[in-house]
Amino acid sequence: MDQPTNLVILCTDEMRGDCLGANGMNRDIRTPNMDRLAARGVNFSRHFSTFPKCVPARVSMMTGRYCHTDGYRNIFQHLPADQLDVLRTLLDRGYQAALFGKNHCWENLHEASHTPSELAEGKRGLRIDHHSWTRSFRDIYDRRRVAAPTGEQVRRCNLDRPLTADLDYRGDVDLHWADDAYTEQAIRFLTQVRERGQPFFMQVNIEAPHPYYAAPEPWYSMYDPDAIEAYVHELPNAAPLSLVKQRELRTGLHADPRLLRKMQAVYYGMISRVDAQMGRIISALEAEGLWEQTLIVLWSDHGDFAGQYGLGEKWDTTFADCLTHVPCVLAGGGIPAGRRITALSDHTDLAPTFLSLFGMEPTWGIHGHDLTPLITGASTAARDAVFADGGHETEMRRRFSFASHDEGKQRTYRRCPDTMARAKMVRTSRHKLIMRETGDHELYDLETDRLEMNNRWTDASLTAVRLDLMERLTQWSLRTDTDRPRQTEVGA
Repeated sequence: MDQPTNLVILCTDEMRGDCLGANGMNRDIRTPNMDRLAARGVNFSRHFSTFPKCVPARVSMMTGRYCHTDGYRNIFQHLPADQLDVLRTLLDRGYQAALFGKNHCWENLHEASHTPSELAEGKRGLRIDHHSWTRSFRDIYDRRRVAAPTGEQVRRCNLDRPLTADLDYRGDVDLHWADDAYTEQAIRFLTQVRERGQPFFMQVNIEAPHPYYAAPEPWYSMYDPDAIEAYVHELPNAAPLSLVKQRELRTGLHADPRLLRKMQAVYYGMISRVDAQMGRIISALEAEGLWEQTLIVLWSDHGDFAGQYGLGEKWDTTFADCLTHVPCVLAGGGIPAGRRITALSDHTDLAPTFLSLFGMEPTWGIHGHDLTPLITGASTAARDAVFADGGHETEMRRRFSFASHDEGKQRTYRRCPDTMARAKMVRTSRHKLIMRETGDHELYDLETDRLEMNNRWTDASLTAVRLDLMERLTQWSLRTDTDRPRQTEVGA
């Protein structure tokens, strides 16, 4: 297999794995460009997030480490400049670097792209060459900018309240206009700005289909809410506190199923719009003759309820497949075409795989598995379980409960802090176990209950399964317990 030179990561925010057409799980979704990418590469069709929240999940992908090991658990924690990861490794090897869209991973990344004299005192970060607000690209962002939405326009597509019949956003203001800017910036980098002959890293962080659930035409009307196969709207049997309270305090216990179908349809429209944007970037890579030299990764940090269980968005301590199962496709750069791998994988596997494909070795502790043998067909051996964690410690929950926020996710957290109690998940091909600091555990047989509607934690017939998964979870927790601070005298 040829060794790639460049790395391009195409990241969607909050895209479910069952919403990639190539995964064969959704008869309604239309993702022709992403499907073609999967057909020309390797599709890890059972890939899972390590944390159902943006920043921790993205950090995990770049470091190959589980989030709890280094204490990542909210959107305000980013990788410090001295943390070794994939990007730092490539920068140290002389790669040109560009990031378009929101950062969501590295400390002071945008500030660090300027000269040191322009940095605020005490700031430091990785020096990347280009991002959405540097001189070569800011004009695109400003030209694409549209008028700020009014409060009424936002309210109509906002799930931070019980659903009512006026959930009817039609794109009179495009709340995701920036994604077109990021797409155009990526194309300009590939076709005009990059240094020819220098290897490069480019990551494009598309914001959709992250809510608000909003799309302009023709995407808004692309899917008929009455014609699509609707997600299940009921809560599971013996549902955990986090689901119960979200339903009560966010969308409402008696949310109209028609509005939940509409939410799902608009979510699909947002994904199809992202697909068109991804198609433009992929076409630019091909037009520039970069396909064979570039490892192209299609990936999402985590999923979205999109109406499932009568809910929207995501929750840190909910590990249903709709939130943890995500797209993951590797193509270009010598990757064999047309291979669909159904072995389990998770975000920690990506960093060691990237480095392996580039002929590099990680110089820090990595938890994940190198997927290259599966990609090349040299081996069929694969992990037998994936893991995830989320939530906050007791003191953080106690302090948050006194915060002034009382809307959306914050309302649920503030009124019921234990919905954010620390939790961990282990998932095998057949079973899923979730344990929480406060109890409220879950156990599912995914072979007979794909939608996780029947919590069988107390089912005596699954006692052996429960004990086996508890041991797996304990062993994983021990193996990935913190190794910080580093002990420099022994090099570990």
